[in-house]
Amino acid sequence: MLIKLSWKNIWRNKVRSGVILGAIAIGLFSGTFLTSFLNGWMIGSVKSDIETQLSHIQIHHADFLANYDINAYFLRAEVEEKIGHSMQTAYRLNLTGMLSSPHNAVGITANAVWEEEERLVTDIWKHIPDTLGTFFDDNSRNAIVISRKIAEKLNIKLRTKVVFSFQDASGEIQSIAFRVGGIYKTTNGMFNEGNVFIRYSDVFESTGLPEGAVHTAAVRLPNMDDCSTVALELKSLFPDLDVQTWSELNPSLLFMMGYTDYMAVILLGIFLLALSFGIINTMMMAVLERTRELGMLGAIGMSKRKIFSMIMLETIYLTFLGGIAGIVLGVVTILPTLQSGIDLSFAISDQFEDYGFSSMVYPVLDVKMFKQIVLLVFVAGILSAIYPARKALKLKSLEAMK
Repeated sequence: MLIKLSWKNIWRNKVRSGVILGAIAIGLFSGTFLTSFLNGWMIGSVKSDIETQLSHIQIHHADFLANYDINAYFLRAEVEEKIGHSMQTAYRLNLTGMLSSPHNAVGITANAVWEEEERLVTDIWKHIPDTLGTFFDDNSRNAIVISRKIAEKLNIKLRTKVVFSFQDASGEIQSIAFRVGGIYKTTNGMFNEGNVFIRYSDVFESTGLPEGAVHTAAVRLPNMDDCSTVALELKSLFPDLDVQTWSELNPSLLFMMGYTDYMAVILLGIFLLALSFGIINTMMMAVLERTRELGMLGAIGMSKRKIFSMIMLETIYLTFLGGIAGIVLGVVTILPTLQSGIDLSFAISDQFEDYGFSSMVYPVLDVKMFKQIVLLVFVAGILSAIYPARKALKLKSLEAMK
């Protein structure tokens, strides 16, 4: 009876209840959409970095990351012998040096790769338009794949000749001529500014390193959640090498993911806190308008506990109805963008890409996020109901009926 009575009470003034329901729905819609947007932006940036440069796990010589010394290498065969083909792995030489054209010169890192295995671990080849070459698809010798930013700095185009100069294992300067075979553009501007790709076979003889020497073994896993477990296994297999996950290679990405989660909760909390004041105000008006009615209910025997419960239920009904409507509206709005994405280039151009963030955002619908929203709505409903319900308890039956 109390549940039915509470439900009928909230529809006695349809306009007032409709306004507060609309306000709650709009607030929850905004919170749901913004949370999905932020999660998508952050997860997309992490995924992009993993696919273009970090991979899930990297293996190096213990001293390599300190100064990128060409002599801080390990032998490919030593790693392949233990992990075989159980993991998708790309091996690279990472050579720092100078790339020059007739117009300019820039400092870069040349990633000397085996193209077939590199395609399985990174997606650089996907970022090369058909009109701007290929990722070593032809048989031309000394081909180099550069970024659009580097091409602009050097004032060069496809098929242009460039010279890569670097220091070999003995400290001598080596210079090799390459011809631009492909021009890529990823969503990570910082990566684009300093990375080029060449064939391992085209540069190895000039390095002075032993046969099979590499600086990096990049491992790609089917599931990002397996990184920590697989990394521990690899550390036990290679105690003398440096094995790091993507989050260890770039801790700022992990920090940003955690920060985004907290920000999402805080933003939803702010939305609901603001809405709580509106709910409290609405319910207080309802209580004051029904002073005579509540007094009469008390006079005919309804206990204060039941009156308190009735007001609480009315407030919770309003909060949950508005919350569900807002969440449904948010999901319906987000669903079409899950595949198509939201293009922000009209507003931010390439500014965010300079810091590693894509201007194309694909929102993410997360079960964890919905659990947080429902919990926050429930807490907001309970807290908003307490004060109006307590106000109803303070009414004296005889005075209220006068």
